[in-house]
Amino acid sequence: MQAAADGSRVRAFSLASGETEWTFTPKALTSARTGVFVQESKAGEKVVLARQGKTSGSGLNASHRTTTIDVIAADSASKATADHHLVLEAPDDTAASFTTTDSGFLVGPVTGGVHEKAVAVDAATGAQRVVQTKTLTVSGCGAGSCTVQASPAFATAQGVVFTFQQQDGCDQWAGGGTPCTYGFQVGDAWTSTSFAPGDMHVGIPLAVAGQYLVAAWHTSDTQTDPPALSDTKKTTLAVHDLATGKIKAQVSCTSAEGLTLQPGSAQSSTRLSPSGDFLVSGQVGFDLATGRGHCFTSTDSTKGIDLTAVADDGTAYGIVHAVDDTEATSLYGRLPIAQDGTDTPERDSARVSVRTGTAKALPAAAEVPMYVAADGHGVFRTRDVVAVYPAS
Repeated sequence: MQAAADGSRVRAFSLASGETEWTFTPKALTSARTGVFVQESKAGEKVVLARQGKTSGSGLNASHRTTTIDVIAADSASKATADHHLVLEAPDDTAASFTTTDSGFLVGPVTGGVHEKAVAVDAATGAQRVVQTKTLTVSGCGAGSCTVQASPAFATAQGVVFTFQQQDGCDQWAGGGTPCTYGFQVGDAWTSTSFAPGDMHVGIPLAVAGQYLVAAWHTSDTQTDPPALSDTKKTTLAVHDLATGKIKAQVSCTSAEGLTLQPGSAQSSTRLSPSGDFLVSGQVGFDLATGRGHCFTSTDSTKGIDLTAVADDGTAYGIVHAVDDTEATSLYGRLPIAQDGTDTPERDSARVSVRTGTAKALPAAAEVPMYVAADGHGVFRTRDVVAVYPAS
């Protein structure tokens, strides 16, 4: 799938031949911000085109801000039509964000990785509902239960993931008292405090892929700054079963760079291999069959690698992490992908083994795939060009 930057057209390409399978042309918007996403559902794959912009204001009609959602079947015919077309409120003083996983979609303003209020859209039915901050009583807050304010972060096949931070009944400065708890709840299925690794009170949901949720864990929180992957204390990265919360694989990592851990920050870099045996997320790769993971984070002598894709043999690819002034390099797991029509400096790249933890630099200016298919072909994206080549 590829959308024009202004959302004026969406094209679906055949992975095997590169031929255009179908095109979709939505109603025109000016100054549009656009996202195109693929959602898995029981009704099959759906393509979600989300746009925020202005109506034309032609004739006697005044121009106004709007957010539109078009849902298109992935197996559409040559001239696709939308199964569902939604128009959402878009206040003039608020820029909406599109928060998506492979099985859920939220639209609404985002601060620190969470929404105060958002609209959840069901791609299968077109149904929409408002989700917003709510009060939860959760167990496992230090010595007992606590009441917290929980905010929606992203949506999944198991429901909306809400994150929370304990405010009362704890010693925030770790002066010998009960540590404060950060955590999350997945729909009505489970709460992170019931499945936290031993003695860990800080859990941040980073991403979802297929039937798994990736979370970062710390032992306790002793400061008001956002949790970070750093060299001062180890961070445990864990793969949880999305339906049950049980841990499938985990590994502890440090980083010579202070990368902020934020809800949903690793979604763009979280991928399953086609077989489902391997998972990469941010700068960590997991062998799900053995339950082991490997860190590809920075040290005093090596640079970190932001992983982009993983093949069925456990070979993964990534971009060498380069620190600059952009949000993409300060948030853990956020890939520095340029928008169509913009320029970005070339970045070094690498190939790693998720089985063994070894890494090798690729030749200068080598591109890495954003996805690897079961037959070994990789999908590459360079600015506004999408191409398919053998990955190795």
